[in-house]
Amino acid sequence: SSFLNGLRTIAGGIFNMPNEYFVSKYNRTSLSQVTDLIGWEAGKGKVYDIFKAPILYPDHVVNEKKCFKNWIVIAKVIKVAICRKMSLYPKARGGPPPYAKIWQLTSCTPGLIVFGVTSTIFILSPDQEFSGDGVGAISSIAYHSIFQTVKKFFVVKWTHQRIKSVVEQINGYVFDGVVKTQRSDDTPCTVEHVTESLDHVMAALDASDSDSDNG
Repeated sequence: SSFLNGLRTIAGGIFNMPNEYFVSKYNRTSLSQVTDLIGWEAGKGKVYDIFKAPILYPDHVVNEKKCFKNWIVIAKVIKVAICRKMSLYPKARGGPPPYAKIWQLTSCTPGLIVFGVTSTIFILSPDQEFSGDGVGAISSIAYHSIFQTVKKFFVVKWTHQRIKSVVEQINGYVFDGVVKTQRSDDTPCTVEHVTESLDHVMAALDASDSDSDNG
């Protein structure tokens, strides 16, 4: 999608690495400094565990009590999605209005955060493009499964104090500078509509589990 292509062009700045590493055709299979961030190993993609991805933790040290505490990376990916990639650069101006303004977004939903997490894993994977079946052609990572797993986690833990803190920090970063709208009554419906739209960006991530997904 155009979002993923745009994200690739500035991923070097997000992950503090050379931008060339994230060009879609770049061979990341043997680029351990990138794939190690998501805990991917060749030949083990089918048993990939999202909760063992170092990129989700402070200092890239896996610690279950600090999952998603490296929130800034997720927040930057979300901001690129709904506020355009130049929103990461404070002095950037011009261009069409961002989705955050068009859709009157003022906070993230679980679906939007899960979208950010899944996109982060994909960009750091060896996969060159997102396949229609939601499984990485090179990595064998089941992105549709990651999406469902993380979505369930955030829906269940949404009111947990630690997760609330992470969400507040993500919101603070993503919506910094975004003009708050007065139509707050309409926002929840609008936000959920946007989340559904973003879900579909990733080529039917929900499709394989939609029948069993109650959340």
